[in-house]
Amino acid sequence: MKRNFPVLLIAFLISFMDQSNAQSIKDSDVDYNFIKLPSAPISKSIKSYQSKIEAPFEAKNKEIIAAYELELQKANDEFELEKAAYPAKLKAAEDRYDKEMEDWKKKSYGEKIYEQNVLKENNKPVKQIPPQPYLRQVEKPKVQTSYDYSALASTYLILSGFEKAETNAVNIIVTMYGFDYTQPRVLSEQKSMTKISNGQSSNYMATYYHVEFSYREPLSVKVILPDGKEILNITPSEFNNYTIYKSSSSESYPQINTEMLIKTNEEKILQANLKNINDLVNEKFGFPKIGRKGLLFYVKSKGGDYVDLMTAFNETSSGLKILVDDEANAKTKINNSIELWKKALLESDPTNKKARIDKDVTIAIYFNLLEAYFALREVGQGFDVIKKLNTLDLSNKERKRKDEFEIAFNDLKKRVQTNL
Repeated sequence: MKRNFPVLLIAFLISFMDQSNAQSIKDSDVDYNFIKLPSAPISKSIKSYQSKIEAPFEAKNKEIIAAYELELQKANDEFELEKAAYPAKLKAAEDRYDKEMEDWKKKSYGEKIYEQNVLKENNKPVKQIPPQPYLRQVEKPKVQTSYDYSALASTYLILSGFEKAETNAVNIIVTMYGFDYTQPRVLSEQKSMTKISNGQSSNYMATYYHVEFSYREPLSVKVILPDGKEILNITPSEFNNYTIYKSSSSESYPQINTEMLIKTNEEKILQANLKNINDLVNEKFGFPKIGRKGLLFYVKSKGGDYVDLMTAFNETSSGLKILVDDEANAKTKINNSIELWKKALLESDPTNKKARIDKDVTIAIYFNLLEAYFALREVGQGFDVIKKLNTLDLSNKERKRKDEFEIAFNDLKKRVQTNL
């Protein structure tokens, strides 16, 4: 048998060289912030804002508290009068008792026996001591919770991209209508349970209890320009819907701290609704800083054939992270990366699996370009890349990501055009 060692050696070396040049595409999450353009921008001459919260129920609160304090004073006055009159009442009772005893003692023994045994009457006087004066209890009324409205507005109503100042300011006014809720109650339900005893299982019905109540916190918001023109007046419909609180269930009957339960949920929904209002206003008129979870691709290769793509990956990663804080430097980094990717795409050969820029690398570069163009608000360039992706045979995952970018660029296109 002939030994073909040279042929085998050559085949091994070729195989080794192919493996040494093999590439694998990796991805990495890149969390960064960007400034979102408003969907309904106001005049660029307006650079400041004012925000405040109004609570019409405070007037009603004052009426209720005033009536309560008046009733408290009335109860206290009654108590003082009764205390002052009590000694005279006590003396009158003592005098009446003494007089009745004196009259009773004047009766003969026979009269007393006759009343007791025949008439079945016991006419011996009993001292009637008047009850001690007491302060009448006045139930404390339920009123809507009051807040430091100025602090709430400063915390939750912030128009991003604008300075908080009075001069030529757009005004954001939120109206609170108060916390509306049903009384918490304990509800029960029957559950089928299984128990095991002596290796045998059996079913039984158990009673479980939970606390439940419904609540809501309606709010409305108005936005008014410095000239008095109202550009927004809305009461979000979802704020009128009741939220149902339901505690975890237990076989033990729960003890309810109604006041604490209501207060906790009231504060929680108020904060959530104010945040939603602020997001709504900023979506229309502000320049909020939005967090985005980006995804960038790079190629890992033993042969060092993709230094250009790794450089672009690193430059874009660092550029995205400083996009808000150092926009000029960030754009320089990202644009340099775009040029590297575009240059690499000149080698693109999707039908050749052995090409340096094969189909998979081409798709990876296109997605990197989409992330870069989105960050730079290059809408036209982004749609050009999407068109090129549409010519390739994408996986389901890639197609879904491409569709997500298309939605993002469509929204960005509207915002860019509106903000020209």
